[in-house]
Amino acid sequence: MKKVTTILILMIAFLASSYAQKVNKFGYLNSSELLSLMPEVVKADSAIDKYSQELDQLGQQMYAEYQKKAADAQSKVEKKLLTEEQTELIAKELSDMEKRISDFQQSAQEKIQTKKEKLYAPIMQKANEGIKAVAKANGYTYVFDSGAGSILYAEESDDILPLVKTYMKLPDPKPAVAPKPATTKP
Repeated sequence: MKKVTTILILMIAFLASSYAQKVNKFGYLNSSELLSLMPEVVKADSAIDKYSQELDQLGQQMYAEYQKKAADAQSKVEKKLLTEEQTELIAKELSDMEKRISDFQQSAQEKIQTKKEKLYAPIMQKANEGIKAVAKANGYTYVFDSGAGSILYAEESDDILPLVKTYMKLPDPKPAVAPKPATTKP
């Protein structure tokens, strides 16, 4: 009985020590840099810019119409061509136009944000899948995003961005061209 108890204690100690020896492996990457390397982002940004320009053009048309109506009303008021009731009616119309323009601007921003979320969803999913695949394949327990500012201190961790870029077959970023130093003539 004493041997069984001793063996049982040794087994528990062995299991506890092997569990305690499991080391967490930490890695990090800059998700903004990863996204900037993905060709899908360029396409999405282009589509968002085009959509934004279309909405901006509509807003400018609305504003031009408002300015024209306001200038016309101002001219008629200065020439005393309008009755007090007509002036009040035009003022109300201009106020309504201002509200429509303001509502349109707010709606346009919401539409642009919705479009961005829709276009970026599959891109983010692809990036997350790549990160998870590399983390699992290389035994990382945790991966942090250094671009989001979520790492205040890091020791003994690995930047896994190169591994994710290789996994996703993304190109290396093009180095920035340094300006040529100015030469002074004596």
